[in-house]
Amino acid sequence: MGFVRKTPAGTYRACWRDPAGGQKSKSFRTKREASAYLTEVEGSLNRGTYVNPHAGRLRFGDFAQQWLATRTVEARTTERTVSMLRTHLLPKWGDWPLGKVDFMSVQEWVTGLGRVLAPSTVAKCYQLLSMILRTAVQARLIATNPAEGVKLPRDRSRDVKPVTISREDFLGRLLPAVPSRHRAIVCTAAGAGLRWGECAGLTWSSVDLDRASLRVVQVAEETHGGIVLRPYPKSRAGVRTVPLPGFLLAALRDLRAAADDPDPRTLVFRDRVGRPLRRSNFRRRVWLPSLVRAGLLGQVVATGPHRYRAVWTDQEGVEWSAEFTTEREAVACVAARAAGGMRFHDLRHAYATWLVTDGVPINLVQRVMGHEQASTTLNRYTHTPDDYAARVLEAFDGSAASLLPPAGETPSPDHLDGQEDDL
Repeated sequence: MGFVRKTPAGTYRACWRDPAGGQKSKSFRTKREASAYLTEVEGSLNRGTYVNPHAGRLRFGDFAQQWLATRTVEARTTERTVSMLRTHLLPKWGDWPLGKVDFMSVQEWVTGLGRVLAPSTVAKCYQLLSMILRTAVQARLIATNPAEGVKLPRDRSRDVKPVTISREDFLGRLLPAVPSRHRAIVCTAAGAGLRWGECAGLTWSSVDLDRASLRVVQVAEETHGGIVLRPYPKSRAGVRTVPLPGFLLAALRDLRAAADDPDPRTLVFRDRVGRPLRRSNFRRRVWLPSLVRAGLLGQVVATGPHRYRAVWTDQEGVEWSAEFTTEREAVACVAARAAGGMRFHDLRHAYATWLVTDGVPINLVQRVMGHEQASTTLNRYTHTPDDYAARVLEAFDGSAASLLPPAGETPSPDHLDGQEDDL
């Protein structure tokens, strides 16, 4: 049991023992305040929610380093976390005692970040701060998480319709515009729904051309130190076998033939010197120029002999144009300056959308996509196709045609004559 005693200075000190048996105390101006606090402490001891009132003196920066050292995550995740701590969190909270961080200070900080950063970046910064403070609660350094309930700026980018592509445009426009040596990786994203890291980490040992299937067991992860091959995918559901459609099977057979019977451990998709592909290089050198050549990003028009006009729209929606003497220069200009356009990952979205639209059961789509839950497949990776209206009408017209009598044979509803007078 704790007790309250008067000090020589005339204040009152609440005294108690913590769960480890250590003597703790805190001084108050009046005996009533000391008694009330002691009652609160004893209640928290009985409930198992006791927090040392002096633990909150630990500075946020010091605790963040402790928290970081206890995490077991991928190298790339650690890099992003350290970068965010150094750039956004520690400059603000590094010297703050944990017990001094309060709700209004966090809300003010989040609102300030929203004026200079994208909403998605603000959300990530907030989530990191809240995660650290939540760990401090679990470590009994603070009683509650002051970041709970903070309002984040709305991410309006989620309101924008995702960029999708039909199978006809993919096979007829985009794929022919991709350089031949890179068509197989584009086909793998669109024909098997693989993520970039799953494509880049795919080895020939995981590809069975005879059975027309591939198995996802390894991913490539880019870090500042290089590309690391991780011998497991994003989740347990990510380990999966995916059937290969005809166009993908043909592309992989051509690639294997060009590789002259490669070692099974060899990566399927490599750069010219045999190293894993870098996503940023592929996007800049292959993907964006392919979108331009396919007419899916900006426009390049031949205006005369050795004359090409490049037309593109920037982030502000302003249209620009420039003249070049070669088509390659015009394509490179649009690829570097145009805003928007499909992402490589959008091919995975398209893959799921095609399957769902064709009536493949969602549990099967979930399986080949490597999702833990079917709701992820439905909410994130399926989108309304451009011809949705025609598909809806076709479904109704098709069923109606089978139910309605043939034209000219509609029976007269004699038994209804005169009934309208009763209405």
